[in-house]
Amino acid sequence: MLGGGRSKPRAHDYLDELAPKASAGEKLKVFGRCALGWLTGYLISAVSSILFFLIAHIASHAAASNGLMWGTAIYGVVFTVIGAIVGANFSRANALGIGAAIAATIAGVALWSWAETPSDPHWTQAIAIFLMAPAAQFGSLFRRTMD
Repeated sequence: MLGGGRSKPRAHDYLDELAPKASAGEKLKVFGRCALGWLTGYLISAVSSILFFLIAHIASHAAASNGLMWGTAIYGVVFTVIGAIVGANFSRANALGIGAAIAATIAGVALWSWAETPSDPHWTQAIAIFLMAPAAQFGSLFRRTMD
């Protein structure tokens, strides 16, 4: 059976057989690059956000003004895009997957934080879920198309 559930061959199917098959060592190398890209991209986003709150003496689980929320959102999105671009550099062929992993990690940590603090204001988690996670995917898409 051909790829995509097709039973009838298409004109370009012969190219699949001509492509060199990756060895186990090559697959492990690609996986390692992807994992390092994910970790590096996520850490750039997370560490920069933590430093932002520590240096500015901002209580992330307290109510905030609109200006502070906007500033935090812009800062978070910028560093998330930077992190995704850097992370996607580890394996450009897998850039979208690395961006998706960074986005899923950001959203997952924000959802976990939201669930752990049900009575606190959730403006930081909302910024992470609705702005920073999509920004990670955009950053990886941007890196994949750059050159």
